[in-house]
Amino acid sequence: MISLRARLSLTLSAVLLAAGLLLAAGLKDFPRQIVQDFILSRLQHDADLLYARFASGDTASEIQESAGSLYQLPLSGHYFRIVQGDTVILSRSLWDTDLAIPDSAAENAKPVHIRGPADQLLLVFTRHFSTDDGQTTVFVAEDISQLKAAIILFRRHLLTGVAIALVLLLLLQRHLLVRGLAPLQEAVAACRRLERGEVTPVPTTAPSEVRPMLDAVNRLVRYHGQRLGRIRHTVGNLSHALKNPLAVLNQSADELEERGETELANTLRNQVDTMYRTIERELRRARLSGGGPPSDGFDASAQLPALADVLRRLYGEHIAIELDIPAHNYALDREDLLELFGNLLDNACKWATSRVRLRIEPTATDELIFHIEDDGPGVPNALLDRLGEAGLRADEKQPGHGLGLSIVADIVTQYGGTIRYRRSENLGGLRVDGHLPATAAS
Repeated sequence: MISLRARLSLTLSAVLLAAGLLLAAGLKDFPRQIVQDFILSRLQHDADLLYARFASGDTASEIQESAGSLYQLPLSGHYFRIVQGDTVILSRSLWDTDLAIPDSAAENAKPVHIRGPADQLLLVFTRHFSTDDGQTTVFVAEDISQLKAAIILFRRHLLTGVAIALVLLLLLQRHLLVRGLAPLQEAVAACRRLERGEVTPVPTTAPSEVRPMLDAVNRLVRYHGQRLGRIRHTVGNLSHALKNPLAVLNQSADELEERGETELANTLRNQVDTMYRTIERELRRARLSGGGPPSDGFDASAQLPALADVLRRLYGEHIAIELDIPAHNYALDREDLLELFGNLLDNACKWATSRVRLRIEPTATDELIFHIEDDGPGVPNALLDRLGEAGLRADEKQPGHGLGLSIVADIVTQYGGTIRYRRSENLGGLRVDGHLPATAAS
């Protein structure tokens, strides 16, 4: 589905554009109609005065003189024409020309636009008067060329202003939407941090419609933190409570072996070893559930070389650990990543003949893609898909409880990543391909 921000933006934009189009449509005719009505009212007044002088018996010369200077100045843009039968009286401003008024306009007495002297655009008002002597028709015209040009200029400037105002309103409503929905992004980021085990509350400074949801997220964060704290505390107490009895059982197994009851002693040690693995696994799970303060990130180029030095001292200088690591600080928990790489590199060094290689692919985000391979004997194909199961050991002669790759699987699952085990084509041993997504992104 389209996002809420996009839907609101599109809806508000459509409303503003529709309002702008309606305003543009109104500006197309409204100013012209106002000006035309004003001019027509004046022309109607002039037509009434001209007919009054004509009906009083004034001669053509007297009517022309009384009409005023605007109707006497040649090509002034103000003209009249009085018609009664064969009698036609023209204003002196027509300068011996006549008005080409269509017959339909003369009959309907409706305002028309015609071309007059000097190609002027004239608005003609027609008025019919019925008398005993017959019908008298008065045509009064005025040049509206300059007014039309002024209306076009006014409309252009106003539409430009409206367009600028619409753009500013669109930008403003976009800004208000982004600002108003920003608390939702904070809530999403808080939920993502909660997924990683970081108990960080959300600021509740937000619009009243959003604040209840932020309060609910904060309650969830607090509850999650308290619950994880209780779980870790309980598991820790349980593990410590069990360690002493397990130590006593181990001691009892040694005593049984000294008395010659080897089979019973081995059975007891196997059960104790199973309980130890279970305790270690649950402690690891409790730690991976998070809840502690977030770290400053994982600087692979600074922290993995130190880890490699520790492993070289542990397994001897005959194991060459090759690192190809870009300089990048990943927004991932440092302890989790050291635990992950520590277990994988430890497993590789344990089985390698002489070489272990770690490569991290450079990326522009906090996405972590890595590859680890060794030149050891590898793992049988039948076991590749089972690597990472708790307690699974490829070789019982090797020390350990089989928890290393299980812990790796827990960490990868915690971050929503993937891990794959296969045979290395370059070195011949085991190859591990891992991917942790950029969980810190919103």
